[in-house]
Amino acid sequence: MFYSRPPIEPLRWDLVGLPTPNGSRNFDALTADGRPIDFRFSSGWLTVERGEVGAQRDDCAMEEVLSLPISPFGTMDIEAEQICDILGLSVNGHAVVPTGNRLDRGFDWSGRTTYWHSSHLMTYQGDAEALIRKVADAFPGSVMVQPTWQGGALKVRSRRITILSESDRVVTIGISFETARLDKMLIADDVPTTEFEGVFAHRIDVIRADHDEDLTGKTDIESRGARPLHLDYEVLRHRRYRIQMEYRTDDAQAHSIMQGLLAIIDEHFCRNFLVVNLETGVIIAEDTTDEEDTRSYSRHLRDWCLAKSNRYVSVGLLGAPPYPVDSTPTFVGFRPMVRR
Repeated sequence: MFYSRPPIEPLRWDLVGLPTPNGSRNFDALTADGRPIDFRFSSGWLTVERGEVGAQRDDCAMEEVLSLPISPFGTMDIEAEQICDILGLSVNGHAVVPTGNRLDRGFDWSGRTTYWHSSHLMTYQGDAEALIRKVADAFPGSVMVQPTWQGGALKVRSRRITILSESDRVVTIGISFETARLDKMLIADDVPTTEFEGVFAHRIDVIRADHDEDLTGKTDIESRGARPLHLDYEVLRHRRYRIQMEYRTDDAQAHSIMQGLLAIIDEHFCRNFLVVNLETGVIIAEDTTDEEDTRSYSRHLRDWCLAKSNRYVSVGLLGAPPYPVDSTPTFVGFRPMVRR
């Protein structure tokens, strides 16, 4: 998913003052005509709600005006001035100018930087390694580097690798670099993170993001009463990886690299599921939603599932939690959808 300055139609509301922080993720504001406004920014999502004219914030129903992802998951910081700027809000009749172009370790809201983040499910055996090799081979002269951050995120130690092992959590594919500068970084005990980021004109980061949890859903449905039913299904343990790239929006070479990477992603991964009732084996729905970009799965995982009719990428309960205490759960499996 691409992120830059979000293309939001200006709301053109005039506020009586800058939005004020209310907790770690919320901002409060009031329009010139007396409407209470709530802004919430959490993990990359921005939600805006508005009350009626003259309403008291704590006593009125708020109408949701918009809710959408405007930056990669995990982005936590946004300033009041930036909220006004990207939403087209004024304060006492005057346009709001952001105080800076980018927060430390944050997001560039100006539009001068483009970010691409995507996440994918891959099997334990050889899947990620095959993807990394495809990407590296697609860009001759690239190098694979494994960074390890020291003392937080300020310093990093790196080593050059030729293959990705199963235990590796992060690999950077560096493209366009000065060999002497790279060699100096690799022999150093550690270097500032800014130097690591500056060595490569372009880089693609692949990060294992599952932290060893069970992504199959098997443990969850068994804890919710599936075990006594003796359901006939198989799931294969897999991992989630995040792939990301960051570049100047006007960088033509970066655009070319990005298109090459997207072609590899399209070749290696699939989306969309059939939802199957695990007790009856009946297909009850098609699931093509993926707003947060978490449900792409490798063709390797797809082919494993399609080899037998009782195999699934993951299993779970129909609907979203919290589930009613007295409800009878419907256990479902998510099976690759194959378009003919």
